[in-house]
Amino acid sequence: MKRRGFFAAAAISAASLSVNPAYAQSAEVTLVDVRDLFQSRDLGARRMVQDSLKHEGYYKGAIDGAWGPGTEAAFRALMASDRYLRHAQTWTFAYPIQVSETMFFLTSDAYM
Repeated sequence: MKRRGFFAAAAISAASLSVNPAYAQSAEVTLVDVRDLFQSRDLGARRMVQDSLKHEGYYKGAIDGAWGPGTEAAFRALMASDRYLRHAQTWTFAYPIQVSETMFFLTSDAYM
C-alpha cells in the first residue's frame, strides 16, 4: 500500500476516537506506547515506518518490521529532534492519536 493511502486509512480510523478533555493539550508520548502501537500494526506498516526512519537518517538497521534496539533508538532520536518537538507541542487531540501521529510522523507531508 502506498504511504499516503495507508496514512489516510490510519487517520480515518484514528478520527473515530473521541477527544477526552483530559488530553485536550499536548501530552508527552512515551516510547512504550509507540512500541505497542508499532507492534500492533501489520508487517507492511512496520516496514514502511522503518523505511521512513531510515530515509531520514534515524534508523540504520534492516527493514525487517521488527521492534529492536535500532528501531527504539531511531524513535528515541526522532522524538528528541527539533522538528518533532516543534510540532508535537502543538497537538491538541486525544493521546492515542498523538501516539499514532508520532509513529507515522515521517510519513506525513504535514510535518515536513
